[in-house]
Amino acid sequence: MKSLIKLKKKTETYLYDHYLLKEGLSFTKLVIISAICAAIFAFGFDCFITPDLTNPTTANMTIATGGVSGISQNIILICQMCGSKVDPYYLQSILYFCINIPILLFGFFFVGKKFAVVSAINVGLSSLFVSVFKSFATVIAANQFISGPYGILPRAIFGAMTVAVSSAVAFKHEISCGGMDVISYYFSMRKSTSVGKYNVLINACVISLFSILTCVSSGSNWTNGVIGLFVSIVYLFVTMLVIDFINVRNKKIQIQIITEKSNLNNVLLANFPHGTTITKAHGGYSGNEKEIITMIVSSFEVSRVVKVVRKGDPHAFISVTSLIQVYG
Repeated sequence: MKSLIKLKKKTETYLYDHYLLKEGLSFTKLVIISAICAAIFAFGFDCFITPDLTNPTTANMTIATGGVSGISQNIILICQMCGSKVDPYYLQSILYFCINIPILLFGFFFVGKKFAVVSAINVGLSSLFVSVFKSFATVIAANQFISGPYGILPRAIFGAMTVAVSSAVAFKHEISCGGMDVISYYFSMRKSTSVGKYNVLINACVISLFSILTCVSSGSNWTNGVIGLFVSIVYLFVTMLVIDFINVRNKKIQIQIITEKSNLNNVLLANFPHGTTITKAHGGYSGNEKEIITMIVSSFEVSRVVKVVRKGDPHAFISVTSLIQVYG
């Protein structure tokens, strides 16, 4: 164990002295994670959300997902109603990528260049994998548990879980899967709040439109549209639950650090995109002059803050407090 700790410290020291190598390895790690998230998203979308668009039995049982993929689904359904013979998987890939372009540009200018680049890679791979995984969709759709009369409900649950895991894992590594995730990341980082109500509003409009189009395309058999509406609500609810369980970006934590190191505040400001408040104090027992540094961070940043503080001042006293809400 001690040898592993020493090796880790040597590696960290070496990478600290070789900045370009460190950044290159960090970017490579993000690209790999982005590719994994894209594969999870595409697998869930193909196999559970739209298990077989070419099969007349299941084509009218598509689950509306909301967001960019939901907008793409609406456009595809309109094209099908107009008699288009384009491969729906191929069209989904193109639309998903094209609609994400202005959103990714927003992320590039207002969130971060590396964030936008890695997110763009994720979107591109997702579009590619949606076409690649359609063969898996055909196999899974043949299963009675998925294609049976009550198969749409487990599809919604499993599809929501895979898509939510994809988004949440990306969020935890400070990247996104494109679409509304970019907007959510911007608000959670800059405004210390989420855009849940705006996401719900947009998704409600997308799902409602999809349900109306499904009813129109089905003619007198409008049952599919109504069932699809309720199942899509289940899908969105499960998605939000899973993302909230995995991703803790919007949960704020107050950290107070009592230290005698006057430069520790500068170290924290250099490593975290948060402000600090310094209160002058003196030890009740030692009588030494001290500083109390107060920071508000996301809960997933706490371990990193503690690690940086311990490295800058091994004798610092750290207290961590959960917050209900942050204003200002």
